[in-house]
Amino acid sequence: MSSSSSDHPSFESIKHPDILFRGERLYELLRDIGWDPSDWIDFWLTHDGQNIAFSSLASGTKIDWIWGLALPFLSDTMRFALDEKERTLFGISALPGCGKTSFGKWLEEAAKVFDFSIKVVSMDDFYLPKKELEEAMKGNPWGVPRGLPGSHSIELMEESIQNWISTGFLRAPKFDKALRNGRGDRSGWSESSPDILVLEGWFLGCEPIKVPLEMDFNTKNISPKLTYEEKKYREKVQLLLLEYSSIWRRINRIWHIRSNDLSSSLQWKVQQEMEMLKTRGASLQGDSLKSFLRMIQSSIPHESLMQINSDVVIEINKSRKIIEIYPQ
Repeated sequence: MSSSSSDHPSFESIKHPDILFRGERLYELLRDIGWDPSDWIDFWLTHDGQNIAFSSLASGTKIDWIWGLALPFLSDTMRFALDEKERTLFGISALPGCGKTSFGKWLEEAAKVFDFSIKVVSMDDFYLPKKELEEAMKGNPWGVPRGLPGSHSIELMEESIQNWISTGFLRAPKFDKALRNGRGDRSGWSESSPDILVLEGWFLGCEPIKVPLEMDFNTKNISPKLTYEEKKYREKVQLLLLEYSSIWRRINRIWHIRSNDLSSSLQWKVQQEMEMLKTRGASLQGDSLKSFLRMIQSSIPHESLMQINSDVVIEINKSRKIIEIYPQ
């Protein structure tokens, strides 16, 4: 992966009107993961990487997600996939609705082309069972049935991850968000033995910060303003985030798909729920959806979501276009 020649392709070989990110920042990332940039571009052009991506990525995926996220991420996992001494856990942190679930499904399929296996598991799959989940979510000012820190079985998540690290075998629960009229419930288990495990979640890697009750932390765009109850629950959320630190410490590499406008997630989440209603016949709707959107906006300070301790940042705009990519 380290050699290069003058006749190898450059960033210009893949340049496209939909690619807004800078080639030099992509090169910086590629060198960080052990690739000479021209060798990397040559590798993926030779292996028809663009068509591999288009074949199973969600319909409508733009070319910038292929060259700026899909192929770089797959390249990063490749170098750890055949390591028999140590298993590598990746994390993807991204706001709801940005496309990380669809991207995860593509990763699993694309890895097969290169004879290794990836399993992408959502933190959402580790939501507590129905009765425990209802108890944990009782009293939150948004009335949401799930999604908040504190709604997951952290002990089970730790157990599943540790068992995979120790044995290579993964047993994880599955959560179906369409059940109970969009409130969701557990729906069985998945078993696999992947070479690479990827955990994804909307606040993955998020660390607590001190949030004095009287401070709003970039909430000027939230309307109506935060209530006393919302501010108070924010403090509880900060304490609950501490419980996830043991999970974050197990993750070897975090890729953060970061929006330059956190309000974008509201639009994305609406689109996601509409799609689930169309395909599954149930989703969050009406006041339930409005409350969930309000929770995303106000439950965790934006600073926490923007300053995740990640290895790679993929910055996207409201249209989900990648505008920057770089290693941390």
